[in-house]
Amino acid sequence: MDLPSVLIPAYKPDDKMLKLIEDLLELGFSRIMVVNDGSGSDYDACFARAETLGCRIVRHAVNMGKGRALKTGLNEAMLCGFSEPGVITADADGQHLPGDIRRVAQAMAENPNALVLGVRRFTGNVPLRNRMGNGITRGVFALVNGNGVMDTQTGLRGLPGKHLPLMLALKGERYEYEMNMLLEARPNDVQMVQVPIDTIYIEGNKSSHYHPFIDSVRIYSLILRYILSSIMAGVADYGVFALVHTRFPDPLIVSVVSARVISSLVNFLINRNIVFRQKGTMAHAAGRYYALVLFVMLASYGLIWTLSVPLGLNVYLSKVITDIFLSIFSFVIQREFVYSSSSRIKVFKNHKAEAGTAGR
Repeated sequence: MDLPSVLIPAYKPDDKMLKLIEDLLELGFSRIMVVNDGSGSDYDACFARAETLGCRIVRHAVNMGKGRALKTGLNEAMLCGFSEPGVITADADGQHLPGDIRRVAQAMAENPNALVLGVRRFTGNVPLRNRMGNGITRGVFALVNGNGVMDTQTGLRGLPGKHLPLMLALKGERYEYEMNMLLEARPNDVQMVQVPIDTIYIEGNKSSHYHPFIDSVRIYSLILRYILSSIMAGVADYGVFALVHTRFPDPLIVSVVSARVISSLVNFLINRNIVFRQKGTMAHAAGRYYALVLFVMLASYGLIWTLSVPLGLNVYLSKVITDIFLSIFSFVIQREFVYSSSSRIKVFKNHKAEAGTAGR
């Protein structure tokens, strides 16, 4: 099997990175690239040793963040012939075992066009900030994206050569870059394959440069943009409904239809171009979308009438309740049907992951 290259972004590494490199060489990984992300002169000896072992060293003059270090490495891989059949990214802190990196390579060979993720199970002795951070992010990601990723923060990823130009074009300079990679997989029709790996935290993960608050704010700001863009269409819908219903209270269907016609156009354009980032033809999506609009319009009328007439609720309150329910329903249908892609996530079951800790 032609093994992929290995890319290690490193900021102030220690002997754990050198041990990983030695083990990878023993497993047959002959193309290893290390990006020195502005670690400073105190770490020159560590990088010099890596270079002596045969690694290709790329340097940042100052610390620029993990996302930038990954993109620098990917760019260099494309320029120097390290891009085929792909590139595996691995962390420098010893959390990724050489055997698990080898399993990611195997999954890449069996799924040559897929983004392969080495995912931890987060069981056993896992630091609280890692367990909670990944759990929350995983839940929000599944809600927004529709695909369940077991470990959204994993740094062990197999990137096929054909998708490297896409990876280079993604935004993000720090840890949000890795979230962008996951968010952009579905709209770009990139399948994801998950490989369970061992959960390893060395000395309580104190060597990690991930800052839970600062970097999580950057990550969640990306997800919130997806949610807030959908709310804009709801605001337009409610505004048109209120305006029309104030002037023409009867029949109710006039207000509902007017609101849906205007807001549907806003909703379609925002969701197609910003939320779901569909790459197909507009006509294909528009046909499905307006079939959904017709259904939602009739359902909206039926629910508002039921709540406001037989049940006696205020018509505006009825409108809010109806729209909350239908917005969730509509989001799921748009994600899975209107703007759906052929990309799906599957789990590579060649390895049973276990939790563990290690020390030096």
